Amino acid sequence: MEKDKTDFNTSRENISDSFFFQIHRMKRTIFRHTNALMNEAGITLQLEQLPLIMILQSDSRSQRELSDITMRDKSSILRSINALEKKGLVVVKKDKGDKRKNIVSLTDEGIDLAKNIRILMNRAEDEVLAVFSVKERSEALQTIRGYADKLDTL
Repeated sequence: MEKDKTDFNTSRENISDSFFFQIHRMKRTIFRHTNALMNEAGITLQLEQLPLIMILQSDSRSQRELSDITMRDKSSILRSINALEKKGLVVVKKDKGDKRKNIVSLTDEGIDLAKNIRILMNRAEDEVLAVFSVKERSEALQTIRGYADKLDTL
């Protein structure tokens, strides 16, 4: 067991051998491909706005919930919401039960955009992951999900 640990630490001396570097490479490739598809489709969202559109597709949320879900600070969320509101993609209303809360919902245009983005994201994922067999994809998803679940406990 000690040998395995030594081999792992030795291999991390080169940045390209680090776990984080390899994850970043994968993320960069997937994002680059997704952005290209979105640009082709004429979708001009900033990267930090995209998760908000996708989260709000399933249900309206308070600004605080959006902040918690995305793990972003309130001011960053507010800037994104304001930009999306100016584009006519979201509407912000006071919560009926708690006037201190603002509830964010997609407009009809926002709902249509979210559906189109979901289609593009699925297409991008299929195209990027086409280099893997169905079995490799399934195993990789299981492994990555397991890693993410374990890291969520930190």
